[in-house]
Amino acid sequence: MKCVNQGLKVRLYPDEDMMIKINQNIGNSRFTWNKLLEDYQNTYKLFKLHGYTKLKCNMTTFNAMLNMLKKEHAFLYLSESSSLQQVYRDLIHAFNKFFSGVGGYPRFKSKKHDKKAFRIQNNGNIKIKPHAIILPKLGEVYYRTSKKYHEKLKNVKISNVTIKIENGKYYAVFNIKTEIPKFPKTNEAVGIDLGMRTLATLDNGLKIANLDVTYEENMIKKYQKRLSRQKHNSNRYKKTLKTYWKWIDQKKNKINDYYHKTTTQIVKKYDIIILENLNIKGMFQNPKYSPKLQKIAWKKFLEMLKYKAKYTEKHSDKSADGTHQAKHATTVDTTTKT
Repeated sequence: MKCVNQGLKVRLYPDEDMMIKINQNIGNSRFTWNKLLEDYQNTYKLFKLHGYTKLKCNMTTFNAMLNMLKKEHAFLYLSESSSLQQVYRDLIHAFNKFFSGVGGYPRFKSKKHDKKAFRIQNNGNIKIKPHAIILPKLGEVYYRTSKKYHEKLKNVKISNVTIKIENGKYYAVFNIKTEIPKFPKTNEAVGIDLGMRTLATLDNGLKIANLDVTYEENMIKKYQKRLSRQKHNSNRYKKTLKTYWKWIDQKKNKINDYYHKTTTQIVKKYDIIILENLNIKGMFQNPKYSPKLQKIAWKKFLEMLKYKAKYTEKHSDKSADGTHQAKHATTVDTTTKT
């Protein structure tokens, strides 16, 4: 058994007063990110003007900037304190990725396109009750989940919790430490070739089909059209919006379920998985193949294989010929034989 960090997502049912507080905290987190980024840029320009070429991007710098920001804007005290501290931790992480050449320069967050979420660190102020979660600044929030997850929440260590809004629904994602069982070794190996007509083909002839979500996409388009013709925030608009969100959730859940089951089967059956080390940038010339959707499918498939191999204490490395080896994987019952 290996102890790993895992996200456990539950549905929240806050009342109107709690909804206002959650939206306030989300807005304050976005505001803090933008102001800290702006202040850092202005301070760096000032340092550079006086001959200093470096301004340390660390916890001490941003903590001092956050304290000054709170004195200027009293409404930030309405937010849970660790959620604003988490903002500058994320900003430092973004800068470190930029300086190491892994990511781009941190961008300002817009109200329209920003992810509606904030994270609270567990300092002993997050408690689990039979049907409610006690969260700082919010109080008792009613939640629902399965019996298995409910028992798990009571018996595991919670590092932090992310409160988020997705398609009009409120969720809490708990970062917990849990044990992952090892899969028994099978002494089998497989090579996987990614494709266009099918998601992937195994070297034993089995094919993993591309997931068909055409029906869900057509329903999403249907309700998008209907929304565009209705008066914004009218009763009909709100009713159509709920149905529109329902189809988005159905599509997302269908995709996640398919890839989770497929990759779990692969990791269970095979001890060695050999994958292509693809550089897919600019490799598609024919527009009829919808390369963007295919690249997203490949990315999701490969990411799930990688972290499941890691969780089950399997190793991954690159072979000399440029292929990728992930030790321990599985075969797919949902695939069809050629």
